[in-house]
Order: sequence, then structure tokens, then C-alpha cells
Amino acid sequence: MSSIITNNGAMAALSTLRSINGRLTDTSQQMSSGLKVVQAADNSAYWSISTTMRSDVKTMKVVTDSVGLAQGVVDTAYAAMETVLESFVEIRNLAITASDMPQPGMKDAVKPTFSLDPEYAKSDVYKIDQTIQQLQNQAKSAMLSASFSGVNLLYHGKNEDEKASAQVFNFTIGYADGKVQTLNVKAMDTLLLNDDFGSFPTTFPGEFNPEQTLFDGSDTINAPGSFTPLGVYWFNIPVSNPTTGDPEAYSVEPTYVLQALENHVVRFGSDRQGLYSNFVDNLDKKIQAITSKMAYVGTVQKSLDMYEDINNKKIDSVRSGIGRLVDADMETTASTLQALQAQQQLAIQSLAIANAAPGNLAQLFQ
Repeated sequence: MSSIITNNGAMAALSTLRSINGRLTDTSQQMSSGLKVVQAADNSAYWSISTTMRSDVKTMKVVTDSVGLAQGVVDTAYAAMETVLESFVEIRNLAITASDMPQPGMKDAVKPTFSLDPEYAKSDVYKIDQTIQQLQNQAKSAMLSASFSGVNLLYHGKNEDEKASAQVFNFTIGYADGKVQTLNVKAMDTLLLNDDFGSFPTTFPGEFNPEQTLFDGSDTINAPGSFTPLGVYWFNIPVSNPTTGDPEAYSVEPTYVLQALENHVVRFGSDRQGLYSNFVDNLDKKIQAITSKMAYVGTVQKSLDMYEDINNKKIDSVRSGIGRLVDADMETTASTLQALQAQQQLAIQSLAIANAAPGNLAQLFQ
């Protein structure tokens, strides 16, 4: 049945054209954006999952930045440790050289102080002592400046909020199951110099002090031929805080370590070669301790590199998963787009033919 009031053919052709145009619009959007799921209306399940996964990726990126920050802190500490180690290796070698030199003259056989003896200043040993002092200053500068983003693994100052023995550095290394994962490093495992070290030995060898690091207070050196041990100060002297009464330290510079040895020989009659030998042995132990701490810092460096690699792989894995859910198959999309464009042209022609049908019918009445 033909009708000039209601054109059923045109209506069917128009419906087909609208359907094709809708699919063509969707395919064109996929082609331009590269995504088959752009909004929740496209696929609510995939959109919800991918949105959550994208949020996780952003969090893992922050974790990666945090790991990078931790690497900066640890790498800075290790570089400073290398300087300290080199300085004290050279100090040990200079002490060996000084032990073979003639004994210098001393103006007064008095208890060693941190002021220079005028007679001692004329000796060749003093020249070595000056070099040792420069190496001490170099080591101290390295420790105090080993700070990255406000964190110093080698030095603990007087004004910090907690004692070094209770201080723990927390480095973010991962994110899983909605929780941030951290790598914890105890300050006492890395510190070389502590200006607020709590209780300190008040007697000579045999007293254990868990809060003391390598350069707090004095090194007690056995002096052969004398009942009095030798105390050698590097950077700090332990004292009591005048306000709180708590033990702490104050800096000393210069310390004239070789003058302390030579003055001890004059004052207490200890065996000079034996004293130097014990002093060198003490330096060897200090070097071994620095080396041990460096080895520990090296393991932390390795761990951070590993966690960075793991986190980057997780990011890549999640991104790949998101792609499987929402990315458009560009080869299929391109071929679909061409097919829809051809269908669109045919639908337009069909609509034109259907619209022309009533006019053809009217010609029958002419």
C-alpha cells in the first residue's frame, strides 16, 4: 500500500540513517581519542575499574618520587662517608709517618690542652699534625653537609626532637592494598657524629655506651709504660647541659691529636712507639667501623634501587591492564569507520529514493 501522507519507506530509511550516524559518531570518537571507554555511559564496569586503577597509578608515581628522594638522601650520605673514610685512612698513614720522626720538644710537661705548645710548633711532627687537622676539618665538613632534603644520616645535632638512639628514618618504598610501605633505617646504624649522644662513659675502657657513635667524646688509647690511658678528641668533648643537666657534647677545633700523644709521653713517660702503635690500631678500628657503616648504607642503596624497579614494573603492569579495558583496537576501529561511512552514503541514497516515492505516485494522476 502506497500513501502520500505517511511515507513508511522514508521513515525506515531515516531510522537506519540515524542508527548509522550514531555508530559513526562513536567510532569517530574512538578513532580520535584512542579509547573505546571514555565515560561511564560507554561501559560502566570497565570505566569504574579503570578509574580506580588510574588512581592507583597516580599513587605509585608519588611512591616513585619518594623512592627517588630516599635515594638522594642515601647517595649523599654514602658520598660523604667516602670522604670521611679517605680522610681517616690518610690520618692513619700520617700517624705512622710521625711515629718514625724524632720526638719533638715540649715547653711544659702539662696535661694536653687544645692550645698549641710553642716548642712543639717548631717540630716536623707539628707539620704532620697540621695536615691531620685539615683532614679532620674535611671529614667534619663532609658529615655536617651530608644533608639532602633536610635529612642527614651521618650527623645528629643538639636541637633535634629526639635522641639519636631513638631516631628512625622512614623511607617510602611502595604502595599495596591501600597501604604505604616503608623502609626503616635506624639513625645509630649510619651516624658518625652525634652532638647530643645521651649518657657517655665516665670511666676508662670497659663501659658500654649504646648511644655513642664514632666521633662522640674521646678515643681512649692504652699507653704502654704508663698507668694513665691517653684520651684523643676528634670533634666533640662530652659535657653536661648547664640547663637540663643532660649529657651532650661541644665542638673542639683544633684538637692537635699528635700533640696529645707527644705530651702524654713527656708527662707520663709512656713508650712512644707503643703509644703510636696503639693509636694507629685505634684508627684502624675506626676505619673498619666506617667501612661497616658504608657497607650497610650500600645495602640500603641496593634495596632502594630494587624497590624503584619493582614500583616501575607495577606501574607498567597496571597501565597495561587499563589499556586492555579501555583502549580502542585501532585497526578494527579504522575498518569499522570506513564501513560505516559507506553504509551512511547508502542510507542517504535510500532515504532520497524513499522521499521521491510520493512524487512518483503523484505522476500517475497526470
